[in-house]
Amino acid sequence: MDLKNLEPRQVALFASRGRCVVGIICIVLPSLASRILVGKSDPATKALVRVFGIRDLALGIGALTAIKEHKQDAEWLSMGATCDGFDAIVCIASPGLPKRTRLFGIGAGALGAYLMKLSRDFAAEREAPAEPVG
Repeated sequence: MDLKNLEPRQVALFASRGRCVVGIICIVLPSLASRILVGKSDPATKALVRVFGIRDLALGIGALTAIKEHKQDAEWLSMGATCDGFDAIVCIASPGLPKRTRLFGIGAGALGAYLMKLSRDFAAEREAPAEPVG
């Protein structure tokens, strides 16, 4: 797969599928996800991981559907991007978290910024006048 030649919709679909996978992992394997993210796996941490998992699964499924149908794709991507941006702020700014959590936050922020750019591009695509046929 040549990453340089991916269309924006392909990238958005890939990111949305990835969000679904992360969501499923957080729901089904919260101990693993919480150990990777914050280095511990107590009941409270596992519960929060599951909460974020269902959020990501719902956002991923919504985005996949919207992108494929070319309806509300910008809105679904921007909702996920907003969540990623907030995740980044929390992971970077919260005291006492391990370095790996801060690295996750940086990644979430970068992904969120890119998905927000894609959402703006998709919205602009809808607003552009159709080219005349003929």
